[in-house]
Amino acid sequence: MAAIRNLRALCATHLADEYSIEVIDLCINPRLAAADQILAIPTVVRHLPAPLRKVIGDLSDTERVLVGLDLRPRAGS
Repeated sequence: MAAIRNLRALCATHLADEYSIEVIDLCINPRLAAADQILAIPTVVRHLPAPLRKVIGDLSDTERVLVGLDLRPRAGS
């Protein structure tokens, strides 16, 4: 629940209305974990724009999530 809450706050702050979130319960639909090669949960998968990007965890470190999802360049880059 923390990851969902943090993701929604991050998107609202940094992406305006240019995003959609789909929450998938892997207990109900485990084949989707294989399709996106998810090895740990919670995992956020950004499909678009390419390339595919993944971030694992509760998403509490906003800077790390923004860099991990390629929404902000790494410091020093």
